[in-house]
Amino acid sequence: MISAIYNFALTTGANRVIRGARIEHVCGDPTLSAEKDYAFGMRIVTTALQTLTIAVPGPTLFDPMAPGKTEEAAHAS
Repeated sequence: MISAIYNFALTTGANRVIRGARIEHVCGDPTLSAEKDYAFGMRIVTTALQTLTIAVPGPTLFDPMAPGKTEEAAHAS
């Protein structure tokens, strides 16, 4: 699940939550140029697709903007 309200998604039991940008533009940023907005959205979507290949023990937050990391160490208890 891609969500800008990732804490809510984690507490409701979504196993893989990808941190989105904003509520009204979850996979983009209209303040960026067209090229940068496309790259930004592709990074979020690519991260979402990659998470499908990762086994998770429970609700896990993935941050596509974290430098050099795909998975943020965040598990809901």
